[in-house]
Amino acid sequence: MIDILLIEDDRVLDGALAQRLRLEGFAVRWAETFAEAMDALRLRRPGFVVSDIRLPDGSGEDLYRQAMPYLGDTPVLFVTAFADIGQAVRLVRAGADDYLTKPYDVDVLVARIQALACEPPAEAEPVFGLSSATVGLARDLQRLASRNLPVLLRGETGVGKEVAARHIHAMSPAAAQPFVAVNCGAIARELMESQFFGHERGAFTGAVSAHAGYFEEVGEGTLFLDEIGELDARLQTSLLRVLQDGGFRRLGGRGDLRFRGRIIAATNADLHERIAQREFREDLYFRLAVVELTIPPLRQRRDEIAPLAARFVREAAERNGMPGLRLDEAALAALLVHSLPGNVRELRNRIERAAALVDGDRITPSDLFPEQRLDLVAPVTLADAREQAELDQIEHALALSGGRVSEAARRLGISRTTLWKRRRKNTDSEDDSRQGDPS
Repeated sequence: MIDILLIEDDRVLDGALAQRLRLEGFAVRWAETFAEAMDALRLRRPGFVVSDIRLPDGSGEDLYRQAMPYLGDTPVLFVTAFADIGQAVRLVRAGADDYLTKPYDVDVLVARIQALACEPPAEAEPVFGLSSATVGLARDLQRLASRNLPVLLRGETGVGKEVAARHIHAMSPAAAQPFVAVNCGAIARELMESQFFGHERGAFTGAVSAHAGYFEEVGEGTLFLDEIGELDARLQTSLLRVLQDGGFRRLGGRGDLRFRGRIIAATNADLHERIAQREFREDLYFRLAVVELTIPPLRQRRDEIAPLAARFVREAAERNGMPGLRLDEAALAALLVHSLPGNVRELRNRIERAAALVDGDRITPSDLFPEQRLDLVAPVTLADAREQAELDQIEHALALSGGRVSEAARRLGISRTTLWKRRRKNTDSEDDSRQGDPS
C-alpha cells in the first residue's frame, strides 16, 4: 500500500482529501505544519508527498530543501495559490515532480499520485547476491550492519551504492532511526556548512530561524555521503574533525553538539588520484575507508540482469495497473547483450519508460531501445545471450584469478571440469559461427 504524506494546515480541505485518498486504497498521514512534516519524514519515508506551498511555520522551498535527505526518489507535488506559481515553478526546476493550483480537481490529483507514487520495496527480496559476482558483497554488507564502523562504497554511477548503504542501515540496530542521504556534489558551496552543521537564528543574513544540519538530523541513524570525492576542501577538514572527536557546532552556536550516527560514504571517483592531486585529504580517506567495498558494474554481473529486470517489470506493472505486463524473450536477450553503461539505474529507467509507453502488455526490444534501429541488427536468441553472458563471467573470473582455473572455479562456485567444459563449449560455438560466415 502506498503511504502518502499530506502537508496542509486547512483542516476542512485535508480532511476531505484524506478521506478520498483512503477510499482509493492509499495509506494517509497528515501534517499541519512544517515541523510536523519534518517529524513525519524522519519517522518513515513516504511513497508520495502532497504539500501546500505556504505553511504556518515555513515555506515550500524551505521544506523541500530540508526534506531532501529523507525523500530519496519519493515524488513530491506542491499545491499553490495562483500568486505563488513562480515559487512552484522554481521548486519543479529544483527537482520537485509537479504542482497544482487551487482550486484543483481531486480526480486529477489522484491520477497524478497513481502515475508517480513509489511502492515500498519488498523486504523479502535480496538486493545483492543474485549472482556469484555479488555473493561475497551481500555477505559483507550483512556483517557490517551490526558493526558501527565507517564504510566507503566504490563503484560506477548507477551500480547501487545507495541501495547498498540503505541495505546496511535496514539490517542494523539503528534501522528505526533516520537514513539521511546527501549528494555532496549537489550542494552549493556557500550552503555546505549550514547544511551539515546547522545554524542558529541570525547566524548570517537570511537565517531567520534556527536550522538543524545533517549531523544533527541523523540522530543515531545513518548519514550517507554520496559523491564524497566532490566535498569542498573546507568541509573535508570539518568532517575529519567530526569523525575524530564526534563534536560539532551550529553556525552561530555557543555550545558543542555530539554526532551520534554512522557515516557511510560513496564515490565513483578514484580517491587515490584525488589524494595525489591534493584534491582530497588522505587522513579523511583513511577515516572513511575503515571498511572499503567495491560494487561491480552490471556488465560483470550479467546473471543479475534477468532477475532484476523481472523485479522492475513487476514493480512497473503494479504501479501502472498492468497485471499482464512482461518482457518478451527477444527483449530479455537484448538486455543481456547490451553493455548497460548506466548499470542498474539504466536498466530500471529503460523498463519504466517502456512500461509507460508500451502498446499492449508485452515489452519488446524496440520499447527498451527506441534510440536504436533494432530491425537492422541480426536477431539474438535468448540462448545465445545467456551463453555470451556465461562466457563473460568465466573470462572475468579468470582475469581476477590471474589465469588460475582452480581459483576462478572457486569464485564462480563450480568445479574446474565444469568451468573448462563451459568455456570450451562457448568458444567452440563462436568458432563454428565464424566458419559459417561467408564473409
